[in-house]
Amino acid sequence: MLFRSAYFEEKGLVRQQLDSFDEFIMNTMQEIVDESPRLELVPQQQHDPTQEQRGNSKHRIEFAQIYLSKPTWVEPDQTTSAMFPNEARLRNLTYAAPLYMDLTQTTRTEDPDDPDGAADEEKQQLDKVFLGQVPIMLRSTYCILKDSNDRELTDLGECPYDQGGYFVINGSEKVLIAQEKMTNNAVYVFAKKQPSKYTHVAELKSSLDASRPASSM
Repeated sequence: MLFRSAYFEEKGLVRQQLDSFDEFIMNTMQEIVDESPRLELVPQQQHDPTQEQRGNSKHRIEFAQIYLSKPTWVEPDQTTSAMFPNEARLRNLTYAAPLYMDLTQTTRTEDPDDPDGAADEEKQQLDKVFLGQVPIMLRSTYCILKDSNDRELTDLGECPYDQGGYFVINGSEKVLIAQEKMTNNAVYVFAKKQPSKYTHVAELKSSLDASRPASSM
């Protein structure tokens, strides 16, 4: 009992939520980009007799480093200012941060009249292209309230005892509920507690895909 009390005093009630979100923002997002670093685009050729055929063009987009800043808000006069959670609640806004990414666009144009198949390549480097907004969990690493003390939290309209671990979406507080679920297509062995001729029992929940219910055996 003392160990459990000490754990919550040190870690808090939502530490698993904050650690999971920080891991996603700081590592997992970049790993997802690195797994699919290239995108090939081939436009469909539509024959038009009134236009001259200029060859086949192919576009390649390569994804690189991503960047995430603190939550900001663009005012109607196009000025950017920092956003605070209480402001998002009062103005029905989403407490989110802008996401940017470095891109490299390569356009390859093949000459159909060249028997050697020569092609011209034009490469363009695009730095910090805006992709969208990422909701930020309160009290996480990218939250403005991360290093605020009790006095600063009170001045910002926040409760000092609020441990965070939730989002503000369109002015409403939203939370992700963590659930523990047994993995399908795996064998689990349990010890029998009731008197039986068997000391252990094995259980398997098989499923072909996620859209179909699992069958137990």
